[in-house]
Amino acid sequence: MEIHDVELKRYYVGVFSLNYFVQGMNQSMFTTIIPIFLFYLLSPAPVNAGQIASMMSIILLPFGVKFLYGILSDKIGFKNLGRRKPWIIIASFLSGLIWILFPFILTPSNAMNLVTLLGIIIVIGVAMADTAIDGLILDLYPKERLGRVQGICWGFRSVGIIAGGPLLVMLILLTGGTTEIIFIGLGIAMMIFSFTTLIVKEKVKKIEVNAVENLKVIFGKIKNWKVYAFSLFNAFCDGIIFVLIPLFILIQWGLVNATGASMDIIGDPTQQNLYAPQALIAFTIGLGVITGALIGGRIADLHSRKRGVVIGFILTTISFLIFIIPIIWPVLILFALILGSSAGWRNSAFSAVIGQESQQYPEMDSTYYATCNSFTNLGSTIGLQTTSILFVILGGLQTFWIFAITFLFLAIIMNIGLGMFFILDPKDYEVNIERN
Repeated sequence: MEIHDVELKRYYVGVFSLNYFVQGMNQSMFTTIIPIFLFYLLSPAPVNAGQIASMMSIILLPFGVKFLYGILSDKIGFKNLGRRKPWIIIASFLSGLIWILFPFILTPSNAMNLVTLLGIIIVIGVAMADTAIDGLILDLYPKERLGRVQGICWGFRSVGIIAGGPLLVMLILLTGGTTEIIFIGLGIAMMIFSFTTLIVKEKVKKIEVNAVENLKVIFGKIKNWKVYAFSLFNAFCDGIIFVLIPLFILIQWGLVNATGASMDIIGDPTQQNLYAPQALIAFTIGLGVITGALIGGRIADLHSRKRGVVIGFILTTISFLIFIIPIIWPVLILFALILGSSAGWRNSAFSAVIGQESQQYPEMDSTYYATCNSFTNLGSTIGLQTTSILFVILGGLQTFWIFAITFLFLAIIMNIGLGMFFILDPKDYEVNIERN
């Protein structure tokens, strides 16, 4: 293997963060914008919260096979563009094109099926570009900086997931535009921002990658399956944070009518009054996410990755439990800030752990990292599907208690991930132990 180092420019992190933010906005469209959009498009017919959770879990399935995209970006490259950039640019361009076509083909009769189908295609492109950027970061940055760089990038991605879409909607509403313009704008942004990676200079790697042998190692070692189990349960509750927490607050705010698990809008369906409060909630969670990601990543790099992970899990557990308290909606928004901070903290520490684990496989570091993220996204999908089943089982209860029992369940089940983390070997992920 031949490697030529490159000088790391400060603006590289900005380029990565910008692309992560736009990728996050794609998920924001499906987790926060599309549910509200469907309220208006399908009105006066009600929308079921469990059905939305199930649809989102299907759309996000392509994130569950990120290891396949990792193999592509590890194995196949182009002479002038390297191994990573072609998969970032091509995949982002195709997903952006579908977003531009999105508003012209959706109707009330085909909305649920078409959103699911096109959503899967869009997410394939987003996941492929996301995996290639992960690999580019792993190629460029030493392990002593992985926690901070990946923490910042994950934070911007999460802000895009939680706040990006609603803020754009709010901008459109203030300027008198329509929601459909957002779809077109996001498609154009994806195409343009993917080309900014061209200014990042890749390390030149002349590698003969034996994909089959490397995959045997990646999937054949028992210790790796411990990491994958940790990855899966680390993200078990993340989909719920992005999808159901804002809906729960809107219900408690009195802006969405709910009977059991069924929800419908209150007032004139032609008036887009839900987007502004949704944007406020999403912005609050996003602010918490970026704050927690910065602090958690710094602690993981400079103090202890174990400490960063443990504190993150504790904060998330407490955050779900306080949502069980019956209280007025302004306080719930404060709780959402705390929950967002815990998610950012937990995931930045997690990213530092799996980032260092992946560097044990220099020929296919992107594949290993993407495999961990495949289990992460699989965990989020399972969490959403489990929540959907819970909503069906608890459908006869009052709406508040359906959500309360779900939050209690999540607070308990997610800590299986903490148990999986404790059985990992600290020498594989702690920088300080390795230095000593």
